[in-house]
Amino acid sequence: ARAVGRRSRRLFDIFVAEVPWTVSSKELKEYFSQFGSVQRCQLPFDKDTGFHRRYCWIKFSTPQDVQNVFQKDSHILEGAKLTLKQQTRRRRSQRTNQSE
Repeated sequence: ARAVGRRSRRLFDIFVAEVPWTVSSKELKEYFSQFGSVQRCQLPFDKDTGFHRRYCWIKFSTPQDVQNVFQKDSHILEGAKLTLKQQTRRRRSQRTNQSE
């Protein structure tokens, strides 16, 4: 029963691409909070440049929160249209090694 619960929790994750350089994780969390309870916003940074990598993951509390996000046609932050994808499964073993 626990494995099923863990698997369904992964469905709450949303991958966001095309994030403007000027937007912080705090701003992303505030923006997505209008759709529901944001548990976490992960915005990875590039160690070499000091800038974030222009994508992030948003974790919501419930599946309904995720549905609320996708009911809106487009998401625009600071004049840039965000690209959103619902993450169905994110397992470490399936990750590909990307050159850094």
